[in-house]
Amino acid sequence: MDIEYYAVFNYDEYDNHEEKYGIAITFPDIPEANTCARNDKEGIEMAREVLQLSLINDDGSSLVPDKLPIPTPLEQIELGENEKVFLIKYRTQDIDIRNFQFFR
Repeated sequence: MDIEYYAVFNYDEYDNHEEKYGIAITFPDIPEANTCARNDKEGIEMAREVLQLSLINDDGSSLVPDKLPIPTPLEQIELGENEKVFLIKYRTQDIDIRNFQFFR
C-alpha cells in the first residue's frame, strides 16, 4: 500500500548564513509525527522515518487503511512565512520492520 502525507518544514530557526540547521518538521494530519533536520535532503529522510514509525502498531504491523487519517489536500494546508510543504511517500511493503527497535 502507498502512504502519502504532506509534511510542513518550518525554517524559523534555520541559519541562512550557514545554510543548515534548525528545520522543524511536522505533519498536519499526524500530530505525533514530529522531527527536525539540518537541511531539506535530511529533512525528507527524517520525515519519512517518523511517518513510518507513527503509522505502525506496537507489534510492528502497519495500521490498517481504515484507521489511517485522511490526508489534508495541499490547498488546505496553511503555511507561515518561513514554511514550505513536501509530500512524503512510502510503500508499506518496502518497510523492513527489523530496522526498528520497539521498547515494551
